[in-house]
Amino acid sequence: MTSNNTMPDIATSPMPPEPGLAAEPALSPRFATKTQTVTVRNLTFQLSMIADLDAALDHYVTTSPTDTDMIPYFSRLWESAKALAEYLADHPQLCLGQDVLEFGCGLGLPSMTAAKLGAHSVTATDYHPDNEPYLLRNAALNHISTITYHRLDWRHPDLTGSFPLAFGSDLIYDKDMVPALVDCVDRFTAANATFILADPGRAALQHTANMLQERRFHLDIKATDTIFLLIFTR
Repeated sequence: MTSNNTMPDIATSPMPPEPGLAAEPALSPRFATKTQTVTVRNLTFQLSMIADLDAALDHYVTTSPTDTDMIPYFSRLWESAKALAEYLADHPQLCLGQDVLEFGCGLGLPSMTAAKLGAHSVTATDYHPDNEPYLLRNAALNHISTITYHRLDWRHPDLTGSFPLAFGSDLIYDKDMVPALVDCVDRFTAANATFILADPGRAALQHTANMLQERRFHLDIKATDTIFLLIFTR
């Protein structure tokens, strides 16, 4: 269960870029943060996240009014991420000793869960330019040194290597990005790999499953009360 008790942290608010200029990745959290305690089975994590979502939305509406890539999805812990982390905790053998890749990591709960379960290394990826400092702060808060961050554009991927385990949650809210995601999953997963997608049942879910099956992935479906867990294996 997730605690509702949060602790405010020190605010950080550098000057915003001028409207129309390309956003540069933030080197420290751009907004004031709060810390929330989250449990995943027998694991306990501290998650640092944006304290005032309205302030963050106002910033991005002002600086990037037409760029949907700048929506700060990393501002909260999503239910799908929690369900994915719990699935990993229930199947620790998936992570133990493995090099792991997360797509759309956000605050990083599944990545941190994999690390705590004994993954050899975890590569946490996201595209939003302000995501990195929140992910790295959360890794530090939880004394995890095996996570590295990579800013990944699925349309122009520059990641190297292949991974025996990859996963992601809430990845298909933009159906136009599904082909690029499928290409990345196919490209960056090893032979005999597992890819896990957690999703609440968005319209593109069946299309995503079909596309991955066309790439010779086999599908098994699990579900909680509100979240689908699609487990793809080669």
